[in-house]
Amino acid sequence: MLTFPNLSIGNERFIPLELFTGGEIRDDTEIKFTSADKIFGEKRRKKIVGPIDWRAPGSKEIIKVYKRTQKNREGRVKKTQLFTVTNDGQCMGRVYDQRRSGTKYIKNGCKFPLGFWKKGETRSFSVTDRGARTVELKILSLGKKPKDCVKFNWKLFDDATGKKLGDNDYKFCKGRAMTNLKIRKIKSN
Repeated sequence: MLTFPNLSIGNERFIPLELFTGGEIRDDTEIKFTSADKIFGEKRRKKIVGPIDWRAPGSKEIIKVYKRTQKNREGRVKKTQLFTVTNDGQCMGRVYDQRRSGTKYIKNGCKFPLGFWKKGETRSFSVTDRGARTVELKILSLGKKPKDCVKFNWKLFDDATGKKLGDNDYKFCKGRAMTNLKIRKIKSN
């Protein structure tokens, strides 16, 4: 496998998987499942661990995933999500999501940009998440150094109706994983 130095060129840079996990960022541009065991978030209720082997029900394929949990005020897990590399290495995407609203399995999910991206760049991905959906990621800020924070917008649309189902801004920083989440309320028509 060919790898290149982790450099920022103009308004483009490599976004490593370790920015998502809060792990130590390496100096190359290889997307690797490196060890993660990180408690994060303002209230310290979120945790990411992995990689672990996982097999979706009904599948024979075992894949590497990171498990992200969020606890409630009482310390009980209220949300569990499993993430893996998707879309030909362009995303970290959910494959499993369990919370109060139920459990779902997602195909080709996309929640975090990976690899080379440019500031202002928007990419769209087809996702199966309780129906056909489109995820749109837009890079809002990259920073100037390869280890700087990344801020991006994530939108989710229903393919059948075109209706926007989600619109969030995320910020991920070196050694801290997700540091900020802005959820925009979607108006019902």
